[in-house]
Amino acid sequence: MKGIYYFNGKDITMNMCIQIRDVIDIIKERSNLSFPDATLAFYQSQTYQALQNTENTLWAESAGYIADRFYEEQEQKELQPN
Repeated sequence: MKGIYYFNGKDITMNMCIQIRDVIDIIKERSNLSFPDATLAFYQSQTYQALQNTENTLWAESAGYIADRFYEEQEQKELQPN
């Protein structure tokens, strides 16, 4: 299997998969969502998009930190007028 995610020429695909799983687990627990619903919410977020950019090293932070960024993003969306 070839890697999908790289940082400084190193394959970090496994690290990313673990981070994504752990963040989704946190969202699932905090929000009382099913795994599919938590996954969809995370995948549709700007936090997930930022995580995909391996150069910003968000992937190297803890899952809790990344989940906190996700929840901050959600709070900002709630504050924006429709």
